Amino acid sequence: MSEVWRGLQPLRVAPGWRIDINSLYAVDPSPETIEWFYGSALVSGHRVHDGLCFDARWEPEGDPKGAYGVDFLRLAGFGRKGRSTREPAPLGTWTTRSRTALVTALEEFMFTGNLPAGHTAPPPFPNHHD
Repeated sequence: MSEVWRGLQPLRVAPGWRIDINSLYAVDPSPETIEWFYGSALVSGHRVHDGLCFDARWEPEGDPKGAYGVDFLRLAGFGRKGRSTREPAPLGTWTTRSRTALVTALEEFMFTGNLPAGHTAPPPFPNHHD
C-alpha cells in the first residue's frame, strides 16, 4: 500500500463536515513541487445539515507564483431556516499564498461559519419583479 497519504496536510475537521476531496499536501509550491498543485480542487468539503461548502484550488495551475483560491458557498437545496433553494448560493471568495493561512481559514470556517478576513463578497443577486 502506498504511503503517499502520510504527506497530506493535517486539517482539523468540525463535527458534521465531510471532506469530499483531499489532495492538499504539506508542501509549499515551488518549481520542484508544482506537480502537487494541479486539479480543479485541492481540498473541498461541506457541512451535511445546511450545505455550507468550500472549494480550495491553486491558480493558475502549474504556476509556482500562483495562489490558493477558495470559494465559500451554500450548496443547492439548502436554504436558511430549512427553505429549499435550486441554485448554489455563493458566500465569498478568498486568496492567499500561505498554506498555513489557508488551513487556518478552512478550519475556522468549518468550526464557526465565519469567512476569512479580506474575502470578496459575491455580487448581489439581481432583483426580479414578477
